[in-house]
Formats: sequence, C-alpha cells, structure tokens
Amino acid sequence: MKITGVRAVPLGSPLAQPLRWGAMTVDVKGGILVLVDTDDGLTGIGEAGFSAEYFPTVGPIVNDQLGPMLVGQDPAMIGDIWQQMLDATHMWGRRGIETYAVSGIDIALWDLLGKASGQPVYRLLGATKSQVRGYFAPSLKRTEEVVDEAHRALDDGWTAIKLRATTDLRETVDLVAAVRDAAGERLELMLDANMSFDRRQALTLAHELEQLDVSWLEEPILSRSLAQYVEEHSWLADRVAIPLAGGESLLTRFEYLDLLSRRTFDILQPDATSVGGISEAKRVADMASAWNIRCVPHIACSSGTGVSLAAGLHLILASSNADLVEVDAYGGPGWDGLLTDPLVPANGFVRASEQPGLGVELSPDALAQFKVAS
Repeated sequence: MKITGVRAVPLGSPLAQPLRWGAMTVDVKGGILVLVDTDDGLTGIGEAGFSAEYFPTVGPIVNDQLGPMLVGQDPAMIGDIWQQMLDATHMWGRRGIETYAVSGIDIALWDLLGKASGQPVYRLLGATKSQVRGYFAPSLKRTEEVVDEAHRALDDGWTAIKLRATTDLRETVDLVAAVRDAAGERLELMLDANMSFDRRQALTLAHELEQLDVSWLEEPILSRSLAQYVEEHSWLADRVAIPLAGGESLLTRFEYLDLLSRRTFDILQPDATSVGGISEAKRVADMASAWNIRCVPHIACSSGTGVSLAAGLHLILASSNADLVEVDAYGGPGWDGLLTDPLVPANGFVRASEQPGLGVELSPDALAQFKVAS
C-alpha cells in the first residue's frame, strides 16, 4: 500500500450562539480534517489543531509542504514518517504551528493502519480498557445558566463536569460554589482557568477551590513563555493542596521535560491534534506514567469535530494512567451529520468503536456540506 495523496480541508458549522472558553469565543464549530489516500482505496482521517480558523497557516503546510513529500511512501511506516515531518519543519518551525499539521497527518496514518489491519487504533496501541468515564465540558455562561447545565448533566448520567473561569476571581469562585451547592457531591468538579490570573490571584483561587472540593485547577497563571509557564505553575504547586492540570498547548514531548522533572502538574493534558498526533501524545502519556502522573488528554471537541474526540479516546483507552475523557457538551458537526457513526456517550461513559481505525467515517456529502471558506 502506498500513499497517493494528502489533503487538508477546513470544515465547520456556524453557531447560533457563540461559545466562550476564557478569553476565546467560538462562532464556528469545526476543524481542519486531513485525508490521506492510498492506492488500495483506503483513506485515513485525521484532524489538525483546535479549530478551522488555523487553516490559512496549517492548510498550506499539509497541502504544499508535508503532503507531497509523503506521496509514494508506505503509510504503515508511521514512526519513520513522523520523524521525516519533524526534520522537514525543524529549521523553520521548531515546534510551532507546523506541529498541528504533523498531528493531523499522524492521526490519519493511525486510522489507515487500523483500517488496513482490521483493528481499532486503541488495540494497536495496546488496549488498557474499552470504555472510560467522561466529563461534561460546558461553555462559559452566566452562573444560573451553568447551574441549569449542571442539572442537565446529572439528568443525562454524567458524574463529572469541568467549569470555566471568568477573568474575575470572586465571580469565578461564586460560580463554582453555586454549582457545588446545586449538585452536592453528585458531580465531580474541575475548573479550567485558561491562564486568566497572576500567581498571587491563582494562589487565592486555589485555596478557595480546595474548600469546594474541586478535583483539579487547570492552567490558572498567565504565562508568555515556556520557562514562565513552568516556573510560575511550579511555584503554585508548592503552595497548594489542590491538584494542578496543564500542558494542552505544548508541542511535542520535548516541551514536557521540565514539567515532568519539576512535577509542575499532577495531571498532564497533551492534545493529539496539536502535540504531534497520536504517536507523540502516546509518548507523552507514557512519560507521565513513568513519573506516576495522571494523563487526561485535552480534546479539541469544544471547537473541533468528532474526529478529534475519536483520536483522543483511542489514546486514552491505550494509556493506563488516563481515566477521563473530555466530551463536548454541545455536539457540533461531529454529531450533526459530518460523521456517519459519531461517538455518543451513554450514562457518563464513552465506549470505543470496534470498527477498524478510529471508527469514524465522513458522511457522503460532508466535505461539501461543512466546508468553510479558507
């Protein structure tokens, strides 16, 4: 089997109501799908990065730089191809936006390998389980709306929910307290602060959340460099009892080295669509395991498609130190016709598809129906 073509396509669906995560507002749910075709008639599907908005930079890297160099190669040589792509982008990228492109191609190659071998990807990676508990991840809204969504999460069988911080510390604490009061102990609570605070504010926030039995505080400190990111969050980790989570925006395993040696975070969150694909995300998860650190991969389902959810799920099911999966609270194109058989949670759990590869396929008219202007 040989690769005959590699292409990136931006797909999305406009939202009637924008969704908010920290300082980010999402008006279109979608992503950059990467399709790898072969002379056997099989096509692997991947997703590159967190949003279709990155296509003007990521798309040309896939379509004009990396894709052409892979034509004629054996798609099963995933490790060799990954290294080729890293080498090809090293001098001008050095772990920048080009890693999104590498990620999308790598995910598509794993999907292809599964289809060619007749196995789901998580079994090829080394299965540790076939289902995992999910956590509900709603948008940042007014407190009363979030409380209503927490009640809906309970009614739908969820046992965990991740809330979003505002840029106001007291408002954020009041939001978490309101959900805790409404849900009692029936919901495990986490908070994503989206790097909204300085370290003193983060220290105050962490102590407040400890009193509310929050399971983790995610990336609370605004950081402009990797060195600052590690130093500031390590400073916080030494002063609080609440577990800290982070790492969703780091690229390749090399950027995790200082986090691990300093034990900055209790939970690492690599994202397969950006860190370097399933291959590199699995390496990060295994590195974390060696340090007895949990790995709860970030999944770009909040702004991406059901393909990113499938990639993250297979990674989690093959990682013994991964015990939760982030699930989009609002569906999006992954559930709204983009895929023929999207992953749908049931009773708070997400079960692997036993179909070959990632277990997701595009609907016949998906490329035309969901294509966005690039």
